[in-house]
Parts: sequence; C-alpha cells; structure tokens
Amino acid sequence: MAWLMGFLVLVERGLPVTRVISRIALQQILARAVGEEIIINDSNVVNFEDLGDKVNVILENGQRYEGDMLVGADGIWSKVRKNLFGLNEAVYSGYTCYTGIADFVPADINSVGYRVFLGHKQYFVSSDVGRGKMQWYAFHKESPGGVDSPDGKKERLLKIFEGWCDNVIDLLLATEEDAILRRDIYDRTPILTWGKGHVTLLGDSVHAMQPNMGQGGCMAIEDGYQLALELDKAWKKSSETGTPVDVASSLRSYENSRRLRVAIIHGMARMAALMASTYKAYLGVGLGPLSFLTKFRIPHPGRVGGRVFIDKAMPLMLSWVLGGNSSKLEGRSPSCRLSDKASDQLRTWFEDDDALERAIDGEWYLIPCGQDNDASQLICLNRDEKNPCVIGSAPHGDVSGISIAIPKPQVSEMHARISYKDGAFYLTDLRSEHGTWIADIEGKRYRVPPNFPARFRPSDAIEIGSQKVAFRVKVMKSSPGSVEKEGILQAA
Repeated sequence: MAWLMGFLVLVERGLPVTRVISRIALQQILARAVGEEIIINDSNVVNFEDLGDKVNVILENGQRYEGDMLVGADGIWSKVRKNLFGLNEAVYSGYTCYTGIADFVPADINSVGYRVFLGHKQYFVSSDVGRGKMQWYAFHKESPGGVDSPDGKKERLLKIFEGWCDNVIDLLLATEEDAILRRDIYDRTPILTWGKGHVTLLGDSVHAMQPNMGQGGCMAIEDGYQLALELDKAWKKSSETGTPVDVASSLRSYENSRRLRVAIIHGMARMAALMASTYKAYLGVGLGPLSFLTKFRIPHPGRVGGRVFIDKAMPLMLSWVLGGNSSKLEGRSPSCRLSDKASDQLRTWFEDDDALERAIDGEWYLIPCGQDNDASQLICLNRDEKNPCVIGSAPHGDVSGISIAIPKPQVSEMHARISYKDGAFYLTDLRSEHGTWIADIEGKRYRVPPNFPARFRPSDAIEIGSQKVAFRVKVMKSSPGSVEKEGILQAA
C-alpha cells in the first residue's frame, strides 16, 4: 500500500504524481543532456591530489586531469572516499537481492504501479517502468558471497518464491535468464564529514543506503541539485564582488545542508528493511516448536501494529521524504516533470481491498491444474451477467453461456455455475453429489454451500468433486500468447 500513500501525499501537497523510470533510461537521458562526448568511460579515478586551488585526479590507466574541484560519486566502494578518510568497511544487510526487467503488463497496471510483497526472511518488490516493462527486486536472507550455477538464477528464484501469488511468479516466468542480476546488499553508516578542501562526496559514496524505500538514487539526485545551487550562489557572489569563487566554502555549505536529511532517510531505509525482513503474517511463523500455531491463522501483533503505522505515521513520513524542498520549487517550470492526473479513487483503494480488486482491467481465466484434470485449454470467463458458465460432466447445449465439460465420475451432470455480478465472479454449487471447493493462496479451503453464490478471487483454486479436479483463477491484461500459456500452465 506504500504506493497509494505516496500518491496521496503528493496530491495533498499539490505536487505532480510522478512515474517510476528505469535507471538505465535515466542515465541515458542525463548523459545526452550533459554531452556524451565529455564522459570518459572504462577508467576509474584511483587517486587525487588537492593542490589548494586545483585538484589533480589520476585514472587507473595513468591519465591525469586537473579541475577546480573533485566530486566523488563513484558508488559504495568509492576510491575517492577511501583516499579521503581511509578504508572503512561497508555494512552487510543480511540480504541478497536479485533484480530484473521483464516485458510484462499486469492486469492491474492502471490502478497499481508499485507493489511490495512480504514474506518471512524474504520479500519482493515490483514497479512499472513504462513501455510495457516491469522491474522487480527479490530479497532473500542469506550469507554474502553466494554464487548461482550457470543459468540457474531464475530456477533458484522460482524455488525460493514457490507458492507465492501470481503477481510474483508471473514476473519471474516472464524474465529472461540473462536479464536477472544478483548482488549482496550493503550500506554505509552516515558520517559527519563528507569532504576536505576542494574535494567532496555525493550519493552512495558517502551515504549508501538500503533500497527498501527507493531513495538511494533519489538522494544522489537531491545531492547534485543542492551542490549546483551552492556553486551557483558562489558564482553570483564572485561576479558581484569581483573575488574568486570560494569553492571550498560552497562544498561545505552543500554538505551541511544535506547531512541531516540524508541521515534521517538512511535510518528510515534501515528501519524499512527491518520491518520487511521480520514480517510475520501469523503467530507461529519462525517459532520452531511453536510453528504449529501458524495453522490457526492468528494475526501476528506486528502485522496489526504495522497497519496502524501505515494509517497514521506513514503519511507524515512520506510527506517529508517525497515532498522534500517542495517550497523551493514554486514558480519553476514543470516542463521536466513526468506528471499525471491522480485518480479520485486512490483513497478508496487504500481503504478497501474489494474496490481495488474490482478496478482490475483484465480478463479472468480458469487454468487447468492438478493430476486429475486433463484439460489443456485456458477458459476465459464471461462478464455477461445473463450468461453464466456451467460446469458439468458433459456439455450442455441448452446453456446460454460457456459450458465446461469434465467427464469424471466425481463430477455431477450439472455440478456448478460461475456467474458475474457487480464487478465480481461467484461460484455456486448446484447440489452436486461430491461438492465444490474454493482454496485461497494462503491454504484456506472451504466447501461452497449448495445454491449459495460464493465469491472467488485471483489466485484462488476452484476444486470440482471429491478428487479435486482443479482450476486456478488468473487475471491477465490480454489474451496470453502460446509461449505465455505454456509458462502459466507449467506454473499452475
């Protein structure tokens, strides 16, 4: 729900609702803006000499360059930082992260662009990055330094997240093996001193943070913006007074203005990591001998407290994090902002899961699964309220809607009916001999009462008869192609 809170905060502050952009695409935009001809790749800065009014940098290929200042923006393993302050080890978060980009359009793309899925000692994040692509991050608690077998990353992820909802599994299935990257997650404890003389640090080189709030790159951009403001002030002062530009004072002003905000958000990122990695939906998860309590589905106290935090504290927190220095943007041209009109349903969706589900814009399918189901076709459910789908042991030509024939002894001639009303699908048992069941993603299974419509949801399983001839319920943006069908049937 963090994505909804973020949208609400922006709308309330009168700021544009921004879209997520792929880091690769953003780098290309920035490179073109500054001029790719002045960017030197394939050689890192390995050392520097601060000469007082100038800085000489030494590249690993032996080349030297001179400038008015040096900004070390060379990442968490920064050589500029090491030469400034000596070796200081980064802090391992306890988590390995897999990430990838898939050509995939979820059915709920128009209402949900960002999702966080929590599990015990693992969690999964997905984000719409435009042009029919979704970017995802999969976090798993383990020791650092692990290596996957050749072409084994996707296979391992499917095992780690086995049993998770379709939103996760579909993204993994849609991602090519070479598009998956793996890295251990580290951060660095904030420091008070960012630079010396004509040398300073920026971004991950000085405040590398865990990615749980998506603020690492954002903080680097804010750093760059503030640094440019301070240098612009010094330039104007120099022009007015006829004195040299005071580079060192500008760098210290930049550091002072950024230090507190960055430290607070760094702490929030660590807190978010702790909350995500210790999430337990039910009492008993991870309690060893007491794990049997999980089957009683008793909500974990942390889950209840987390909901209170999301409702009460998160809006205030996100207002400060996302709003930033919005007061300084008054009067500035909005031409560089990717903006969109916020939906008036945001608050409703945040408070009502049922309303959010009804907003899904996709086709509902039944996917055959289970050993006793030899059907090979996906069944697209009909949204016509007057033409329901009937399931039975033989085709029913007198039925105006879809007829699903399952020639099995445990399936009655007229076994069950699937109907649509007010944006939702319902399953009705037609007094069958062996019964009809619905099982949800959490493992809860209940029998559908005769002649009483029971609502089912995406990722549920519909079981027909005592031998469990089963169908998985799946919602997709459009009719799946043959390759996607194969992957979906395999996953089911």
